[in-house]
Amino acid sequence: MSHPELQAEQEYVDRAYEHLERMRAAVAGAADRVEGEVAQAAMDAWAARRLRTFEDAERGLCFGRLDFETVSHPLYVGRRWVHDDAQRQLVVNWQAPAARPFYTATPQDPHGVTLRRRFRTEGRRLLDIADEALDGSVLDGAAVGDFLLDELERNRDTHMRDIVATIQADQYRLITHDPDGVLVIQGGPGTGKTAVGLHRASWLIYTLRDRLQRRGVLVVGPNPTFMEYVSHVLPALGEDAVEQRAVSELVDGVVPELRDPPHVAALKADTRLVEVVERAAELALESRPEELVLRLEGSFVWVKEHEVAELAAGAREALGLTAAARERFRMALLRRFYEEYGRIHGAGAWRSFDEVERALRARGYLDRVLKAAWPAASPDRLVRRLLTSRAALAAAAEGVLDASEQKLLLRRGDGWSDGDIALLDEARALLSEPPRAFGHVIVDEAQDLTPMQLRMVARRARDGALTILGDVAQGTGAVRYDDWAQMLPHLPRPEEAAVEELRHAYRVPREIMDVALPLLETIAPDVAPPIAYRTGAERPVVRRVEAERLLPEAFRAAAAAPDGLLAVIVPDELAGAAPSDELVPVLTPREAKGLEFDHVVVVEPAAIEPRELYVALTRPTKSLTVLHARPLPEALAYER
Repeated sequence: MSHPELQAEQEYVDRAYEHLERMRAAVAGAADRVEGEVAQAAMDAWAARRLRTFEDAERGLCFGRLDFETVSHPLYVGRRWVHDDAQRQLVVNWQAPAARPFYTATPQDPHGVTLRRRFRTEGRRLLDIADEALDGSVLDGAAVGDFLLDELERNRDTHMRDIVATIQADQYRLITHDPDGVLVIQGGPGTGKTAVGLHRASWLIYTLRDRLQRRGVLVVGPNPTFMEYVSHVLPALGEDAVEQRAVSELVDGVVPELRDPPHVAALKADTRLVEVVERAAELALESRPEELVLRLEGSFVWVKEHEVAELAAGAREALGLTAAARERFRMALLRRFYEEYGRIHGAGAWRSFDEVERALRARGYLDRVLKAAWPAASPDRLVRRLLTSRAALAAAAEGVLDASEQKLLLRRGDGWSDGDIALLDEARALLSEPPRAFGHVIVDEAQDLTPMQLRMVARRARDGALTILGDVAQGTGAVRYDDWAQMLPHLPRPEEAAVEELRHAYRVPREIMDVALPLLETIAPDVAPPIAYRTGAERPVVRRVEAERLLPEAFRAAAAAPDGLLAVIVPDELAGAAPSDELVPVLTPREAKGLEFDHVVVVEPAAIEPRELYVALTRPTKSLTVLHARPLPEALAYER
């Protein structure tokens, strides 16, 4: 039986869509009302950005409403604001303060709300209504919990969806947490960390629009596959002031193609490498000042050697070894020379500053003195030389790295690895200029970041505004952390950082979580286990097969799975032997990190490191099949 007010609410939603179309048409026609080529281009760009914010409306413009004790008309909550021709609000953004009670009101603390109504929609059509009276009474309509369960049980897609209609109170509290300083969010598999991070980006931009539209928000993830998976969420929420990059993509123009052995990756994660890069830069920029002298109007004008040295030292003290410091030195040297020219010639000093500079540049005089006092150094070449020249590394690493560690770092040939990216970032910040600083940086799967990578992230966060999301139990990076306290010293103002936790696992059903949770006692005994929100998944299948049949049986099991997104997760040793296609991707646990699938087949758990196995076992939302030839790890003595 349908809700008695379903038709009335449908008419309201239809009216909201009509006004949304008028708003869309007004934006589309805005460019026709300006004159001038430059203004036209600017308006076209603005209109294109604004029109993108309308695109997701078809997925459910309005998903609920609130009735209040002291307000005569209800407040409708949705993905974007909509007004009528008189500028009266028809739908309010979910990010707006007025919408907060939709996510936080309870019978114990109703925030003045008497009724919370939720809509289940399909495109523009309302399918059902769930009413929740904040006095605890039962009303007409579907059960509130059914709406969340329906969303959780939908088949996964190749791209992550937004969750604005089903954000839970524990998630909303962290989405809207204080935007300044460092916020660390610990959460087990399926607790919604990624969704919280992305929706926090949207909320921050809405709340701090003047600041963040100019400075922007940076979202950092573990790898390009993950970034592609989450790439549609923020555009669907109408946000265009967000830059999304994998941690390996933070340094412009560099694509890592090499993979370091674990012991090399661990060494490149060590912050002692900061000192090595700094010393290499100091050696490369060793100053050997020469006097600057030139004959002008029949008399010699010069800046003596000790003065050149003083000017270089002053610039370095103020701005380090950066390109900006070198330019300050160049200008200071020219000004000193021009002052001397005026002192010597007095009224006969007829040349302008620019003319004197051109005279000094002739025949390379100025360039020679600049290079002697401040040699030009390429950051990328400096790092490449460190990694390929025994002598260069020995000079920079003396007393910092021992001989065996230096030997580990040396390699032949070109190319970069993930671990090199942080070294390049250090060198560019030293010798070129710091990277762009964003108004806020949000980092997902942060438990995998090395101390050197954390420095890269912190360098991009203006005023230390950071949101860090992850699960130390799922750490598979070059450095393994026991808790967040081990990571905080590499972030701004660690003593002020807030560490919060998400406990409820909405994605992973209890039947599957029960298979993975025994691993926690081994890999992260101090981490509180996530609490599965739902039950009813298929009973996991654990089956022993012959070693040579592992991959064929894995694909057979995947083919037999019901409709939905599939994945076969294999240990590294089998990754090269397993064919992959668009229908059934074959992934290692690291490649599957942060992703979710309806059905997953995990192959040979005994060959997978325990933390990576925990990741693999918690990817599915509906069914899990485990195939093994070797004996199962003791923690997976699962009752079949």
